[in-house]
Amino acid sequence: MPVSFRSDLVFAILLICPLLLYASTAGSLLYLGSWYLIGVPLVTLIPGLILRAPAMFLSGTTVAAITTLLIYISLMSNTGRTEGLVGLGHVFSVPGMLAGTCLSALILKYRVKATLPWLVASIAFLGAGLGFLIAQMIVCNTVMYCGALSFGI
Repeated sequence: MPVSFRSDLVFAILLICPLLLYASTAGSLLYLGSWYLIGVPLVTLIPGLILRAPAMFLSGTTVAAITTLLIYISLMSNTGRTEGLVGLGHVFSVPGMLAGTCLSALILKYRVKATLPWLVASIAFLGAGLGFLIAQMIVCNTVMYCGALSFGI
């Protein structure tokens, strides 16, 4: 069964629901509000919608955004002391995720002709994830201290 662009958008929006369910029961450990948990995955959909990326691209970028949020939530809940401003490291790294998403959408549109849905989703996941990771390394090692995410220099 081929996946259409519209069903990919529905999948991407439905992927946000478990994160909201977790945040509503456990509380927001990022101290940024539940609007942020909704906003980041929705903002990562914008480059794919504008560039009309292939099907399953939106789901790949949404999974990458949710993964970064869950890693931050896990680090905040497992550390001995909670530092309320660690969530700002995520806020300042989201533009890198958007840049990686745009780059992977452009690569899929003009360079790589991927037709397999899992391949498109994995390229989208890697683009968004690597963009976030590069921005994370720059932000948390030069501009601010991000707790366990900063190198001990």
